[in-house]
Amino acid sequence: MTVTGLVTAVLVGGVLGVAGHLLTRAGRRVPFWLPPTVGVGMAVFATTVARIAADLPSGFSPAELGLQGLFGGAGVAAVVTTADRRTPEKEGIR
Repeated sequence: MTVTGLVTAVLVGGVLGVAGHLLTRAGRRVPFWLPPTVGVGMAVFATTVARIAADLPSGFSPAELGLQGLFGGAGVAAVVTTADRRTPEKEGIR
């Protein structure tokens, strides 16, 4: 894994995580740190998969970036859709 791939993975995963948290903020109980962490982890995993699966040139690769977006988005979507729903009973409101 190159430094460029790692930095790109952190940026892509962080952006996807923050966007996923902001889009589902009203209806779900998701800690702020969870979607970006999962997004970064999945994007780093995608970088590893891309490097193992193909003989990519060192540095920036569009295929690697696409896999980072796909894996990061899927991870963030899984986290925010399986999060606990916010209901008045759970919030202590009657």
